[in-house]
Amino acid sequence: MTLKCYGPPPAADIVHRLWAFTQLFAQRCKRHLKGRTMSVQTQIKTDIHKRLNAMHTARVTWEEGTLRASNDELYAILEGVYALYAELKTEVGKRRAFAALLTDLEVKTQTNTSLALKVIRYVFGTQGRREDAYARVVAIAHDMKSPEQSFTSYVQECGGIEEVRRVPHGLKSMAMSNDDFKKLALEGLLEVHVGVSTFDLPTFIQPNTDYEEDYAVALVRCNDNGTGTIVYGCNEAGIIDAVLVSSGKDLDERAQESLAKLDAGDLASKRARDVKEFASKMIRVGSKTTISASSDAIHTNGAATHTYG
Repeated sequence: MTLKCYGPPPAADIVHRLWAFTQLFAQRCKRHLKGRTMSVQTQIKTDIHKRLNAMHTARVTWEEGTLRASNDELYAILEGVYALYAELKTEVGKRRAFAALLTDLEVKTQTNTSLALKVIRYVFGTQGRREDAYARVVAIAHDMKSPEQSFTSYVQECGGIEEVRRVPHGLKSMAMSNDDFKKLALEGLLEVHVGVSTFDLPTFIQPNTDYEEDYAVALVRCNDNGTGTIVYGCNEAGIIDAVLVSSGKDLDERAQESLAKLDAGDLASKRARDVKEFASKMIRVGSKTTISASSDAIHTNGAATHTYG
């Protein structure tokens, strides 16, 4: 007969059992927490995806709906502005009536405010960069587009309102003084050998012997039948300078704006030529390098020299 002794287990056995239980508990907790962490990350990712999809859908709806409709409405308004502007530019009677209307309505403008800007400011009710841009686009389209082309078609063909407005400004970004513009006018007008009319100078239009340039300013009345009549002349140096500066600015602006008619294809071709020329200068193969062709690939046995700048 075997006697079994019941009593407390050895201390080492207790430690072993505690260690085993701790390891088992830790593994179960780790598996539980890992699954929970992955679940939280998945949920966050799903939520972000839903929000991005919602914003994407809203953007498409806006572009296809509100934005497109807004652009169409804006072009319709500017088309009307352009039509009125073109009439005012052509008929002096309408220009006078328009000026009288602005006076009656107590709309204040400055003497140097362009006709296009006057119309734009009345239509849009404010004055700021947006109105300046619209007025400039209307004026450029009037001077540059063909008579058969609509305002909207011309602007869209040029890349939009911002492109039409921005190109001339970009080309005229360099600051020029009045002396610079005066010099432009003197050099440009020097090439004009056949004027509008050549006549014997009347007594009221004579050169100023104290002024360094042989110019005088004539005041011309524009008649309703399309003719002009010189009614007065001035040879004051300050007046002549002011007209030359104004002429230089106008000639420069017209010359720069003419570049806006560059065809996009011509511009792309020019860029392609420039890139080819630059690439040929940038990559130079050394004199001791041999070139072998294999299939469609070209290999060199020496490093090519890359030159930047």
